[in-house]
Order: sequence, then structure tokens, then C-alpha cells
Amino acid sequence: MISVLMPAYNAERYIDEAIESVLAQTYRDFELIVADDGSTDETLAIARRYAAKDERVHVLTHANMGMGDTLNNALQHAKHEWLARLDADDRMKPERLERQLAFVQTQPELAVLSSLVAFIDEQGGVIGVSRSPFTEAEAVRRAVQTNTLIGFHHPAILMRKSVVQAAGGYRKAFWPADDLDLWNRIAEAGHAMLVQPTVLTEYRIHGESVCVSAARQTTLKLEWVEDCMLRRRAGEPERSWDDFMDYRRQLPWHRRLNHERCILARTLYKGAVQHRSCRQYFQLAPKLLGALALEPGYVAPRVLPWTFSATFGNRK
Repeated sequence: MISVLMPAYNAERYIDEAIESVLAQTYRDFELIVADDGSTDETLAIARRYAAKDERVHVLTHANMGMGDTLNNALQHAKHEWLARLDADDRMKPERLERQLAFVQTQPELAVLSSLVAFIDEQGGVIGVSRSPFTEAEAVRRAVQTNTLIGFHHPAILMRKSVVQAAGGYRKAFWPADDLDLWNRIAEAGHAMLVQPTVLTEYRIHGESVCVSAARQTTLKLEWVEDCMLRRRAGEPERSWDDFMDYRRQLPWHRRLNHERCILARTLYKGAVQHRSCRQYFQLAPKLLGALALEPGYVAPRVLPWTFSATFGNRK
């Protein structure tokens, strides 16, 4: 049995599709927990309408406290050991839960499983398909050994509740990279994780996506996650966010300039992604060209052909 966790904040535009995709699953033995994070639109009312019609749907609501704390609260209410994730603007393929559960039954050592995703635009049209280096267990082991960050598409996750709780759950300060922080702490504890090489989730890209609207902050938080990971593995205390930013400001000027180059390139790339999802090709071109000029090694593999790599930090 599976508990599906769906945090939602002002998601009235897409939440019907998200909930319907869960209710249409070929695997039927689940509960869906819609966790309303203090929405000010019709999100809560929509979720409650579904709960009134289907006893598998449960609604939590509270004042706004962010995705990490919302998920920590939701998983406390979850009845089952296996937790599936879906954001309120994404969609599950009908066979997702059935195929993920079958996959972990063949590999019972897994604590965290993700899948590949199809990227969809505001209207639901497919605009790309993800890739991941972590479809083989050896790649995950090698990443841990070489201190390489491990990341998955968060809305495609199936994970063990007991393992997440033992790791301390999501840490709010790391948002919007708190999922990446969690996966790497779980890996450090010796738990197995993997990406199922099948597209089972549709991941929506739109203007309000965190990956677009907070691109610069996301990149900085990714750097902080990596810094904390390296310090933990070296037996040193983690830096606080303020201490990390002070550390960055004290770097030699050429290193700071290089950091800013990469941040600007990735911010421009995320903007290009959003314009492509809206088919705004005239706005797309200058951002994409700027990103390519600043960091070709990061951008080129994602656009030739245009795919969206599941390397890490794919938060909305």
C-alpha cells in the first residue's frame, strides 16, 4: 500500500489534473494526502470536493509554512511505509504506482526510487524527456565515493517513510534544494536509491515553477547543499546559510566571477525553458544564446537535442 503526498499552494489552475491522474492509477490501494499550505485561491475547496467523493483522498490544511515543512507534516499523517510524491501541477502516468511498486519488489534494498519524467508545458504538451546518470546502482555508489551530488526529480519519487524520518526529513532552510539535501543525507546513511529508466511522471514547466522563478536562489542553494555534504563527509560541521554566503564573498575575485558566470548562465537557461514551454520563441532566443555563451558545457547537452537533464536540483 502507498501514501501519495501532494503539497499544494495556490494550485487551482492545475490541481484537478494532478488529483485525477492519481485517482486514475491502475494500482488502486493507496491514500492521497493533499496538503494545502495556506492557499489563498480555490485550491483547498477543489481538494475538499475530491475528498467528499473518494474516501481515499484526505485533505490537510494549515497556515503557509513552505514545502519542506508541509511534506514533513504530511508524512506524519501517512498510514503506509511507501510514500509517493506528486506536485499539484504535475501528472502521474496511469501505471506509475503499479510499475514503481513492482520495481522495488524486485529490489527490496531500495529506500528511494525515482523515474524519468516527460516535461510538459502549460497546456500539457510534451516538450522534452529527462535523462539521469543514476539508473544503475553502480553509478549511485560511484557518486557517493566521489562526493558527487545525487539528485532525482522530486515529484517522481517513491520512498520509505521510516528512512526519511530517520534522516530527519526535509530541512526547510535548504529550500528550494531541500530534496537534494535529503537524498544525499540518505545516501550517506548507506541506503540504496535508483532511477527507474521509464517515463512515469509528467513534470510541468511554467512561469510560476520554482526552477524558473527562483533560478538564482536555487543555484546558490545547490552550492550550499554541496558544501554541507563535503563538510559532513570530512567530519566538519556544516556552515549555516549566512556563514556560507560570507565564505563565498571572501573567495578570490576570479573565483567569485566564475561563480557569477555560472549562476547567470543557469538563470538565463531556466528563463529559456519557461519561454519554450509557453512557445515564446522570440524571448527564448536571446536567453538561450546568452546561456550557451556563458556556460556551453552546461547548456549544450540540454538543447542538442533539447532535453532536460535530471542531473540534480530539478525543483520547481
